[in-house]
Amino acid sequence: MSLSLSPSASTGGNYTCKLYFDPGADQSDTRGYWITDDQLRQKLVNLIDTDEEIKKASIYSNPLSSWQLIDAMFYHAFVVMETNDWWWSIEKNTKGITIQRSKKLESVRDMYQRKIRTTGSTSLTSIKENKTTEGGKTTIGELIIYIWRKDCLNDVYHLLDENCQKFADTVFNRIKLKCDDQVYFDEAADQPRYSASSALYCGTTKMRYFSSHYYYGCGWA
Repeated sequence: MSLSLSPSASTGGNYTCKLYFDPGADQSDTRGYWITDDQLRQKLVNLIDTDEEIKKASIYSNPLSSWQLIDAMFYHAFVVMETNDWWWSIEKNTKGITIQRSKKLESVRDMYQRKIRTTGSTSLTSIKENKTTEGGKTTIGELIIYIWRKDCLNDVYHLLDENCQKFADTVFNRIKLKCDDQVYFDEAADQPRYSASSALYCGTTKMRYFSSHYYYGCGWA
């Protein structure tokens, strides 16, 4: 969220409709990638292991300004995820969506695009873990396709309607969704959300290609 009510901050005037991915947030010799909605499934799948299962996820928050004495109302929210091999963070702000990956928790929890996250001068305005969930067998690949199907990149940031807190809750709730052994066939799985009806698909295994029509996994289409 943003404290400012200017047109740019409150309605996403600077919003890029792009995702920034940093595959090695703790490594000085790596670089980040800017990815458009059209590139999201194809480009990102070549940069990550989509089979990685999310073991745990937490919503964290930090103040919007260093001069805040409390952050009860005005704060930025983001999600930190743990897999077997990596720590990840995902968040939305007035510029777009950012995904970071690191071998170190501190590099995604305490840093945003390689800069130290804003904190205040008291314990009330530090980086705080607000709630945690087990992964529910959700994979990184399933989360990415869910974000694409929800059209999150094209939902322009808005202070009240499409802010960081709503996005963090959307991601968090998807991760904690539990699976059963049903299989759902989506005849339009490679189409954006506006070209197919919403449906629930669950299961225990999954074909790992985003362009496939069959999904054996757990998520909302």
